[in-house]
Amino acid sequence: MTKIRSPIVDSLLREIATFDSAAAHERMLPAGCYTEPDFFAFEQTEVFSRTWICVGRVEQVAQPGDCFSWEVAGEPILVTRGEDGEVHALSAICRHRGEIIPCPEKGRALRCPLHFWTYDMQGRLSGAPRMGDAEAVARLRQTVRLPSLRVELWHGFIFVNLDPDAVPLGPSLAKLEPLWAGYEAAGVAALPPAMSDAPLPWNWKVQVENFTDAYHPEFVHHGTHDFAPSQMPGDGVRFTDMKPGDNAIVRSVPLKKPDGGMMKDGWGEDAAFPAIATLPPEQRARLTFAMLPPGMTMMFAPGTVAYTLIRPAGAEATYAGSDRVTYGGWLLPKSTMELPDFRDRCAAVSAGGQKIWAQDVPVNVGMQAAKRSRYLPEGIYGPLETTLQQFNVWLLEAYRRAARANR
Repeated sequence: MTKIRSPIVDSLLREIATFDSAAAHERMLPAGCYTEPDFFAFEQTEVFSRTWICVGRVEQVAQPGDCFSWEVAGEPILVTRGEDGEVHALSAICRHRGEIIPCPEKGRALRCPLHFWTYDMQGRLSGAPRMGDAEAVARLRQTVRLPSLRVELWHGFIFVNLDPDAVPLGPSLAKLEPLWAGYEAAGVAALPPAMSDAPLPWNWKVQVENFTDAYHPEFVHHGTHDFAPSQMPGDGVRFTDMKPGDNAIVRSVPLKKPDGGMMKDGWGEDAAFPAIATLPPEQRARLTFAMLPPGMTMMFAPGTVAYTLIRPAGAEATYAGSDRVTYGGWLLPKSTMELPDFRDRCAAVSAGGQKIWAQDVPVNVGMQAAKRSRYLPEGIYGPLETTLQQFNVWLLEAYRRAARANR
């Protein structure tokens, strides 16, 4: 059955359909993809709902009975650790009349706040007060459960997909696998980030384009990013190939000296988090940036893996959480977490990250505002913007796949 879309979305999809591979490498996507509420609704219902989205870490549901709330493609969900020891992703919508169920205190069942229907951590109905005699409630318990969503664990990250027929996540992130061995040999664990309590005033694509752009740090981040330049004598940014089905867009840049990292003034030699001894020399001399659209970005550094979780909320509204925006979002070895001045080191990393972020905010605001200008150019990409071109290709394929699925 053909899905009825708004004229705005139909017009943008027709324009996108004219893009070939060359166009994706030569020009930006139409401005309406960044500004139109109808197009964002299309992304939510037809793109994000078929995409693997990171919602958190296994440390957040370490024990049976643990739970946290999230939102995927506009859908409220609960991530739990069931009595079976497995991680579950469940719809948070009560099966009675549709109230949103919050996460309970540890040791309590999932409970709808409207009529106190309760569910266990695997989503099975356990109680429905005033719904008839014991036999009637028993029948409900046999048939009612919260919808269960697709879950995959990837190096301790929890990914959810609303599409029951989605292809597996792991192969789409294969290019990142060689990076993990040294970190996992050190036994890293996460300090998850806090999410921003107010949306950032730009489209989610502006958020991730800024992250993956290797051209701007020299200019926007003068003084905070100089230690990790995109260009320096004999070295510079390296890009990875983008293959069909990839869900990771990756680049790396050199450090001026090995074992550097984030400190109170940005990237520097005197890293707040000590270098991890089990990393190979190549990884102790570079930063690797990975974008996993639409919901996550990562930085592999000598002392940590830093990550940002992103939750698109509107055409010009995006929530994010990391040491740039709020606090946390680090994978660290136990030896680092046990340092007596660990909290001071975390504060230094956050201070440096937020100095970089303070430089990014005005340019992100400007990029979003420019999308509404009658003078907005089609764009000109240079040799340091390969990852932006790769992101265009990812978007085009995601949009076209969604359009084909609803014919």
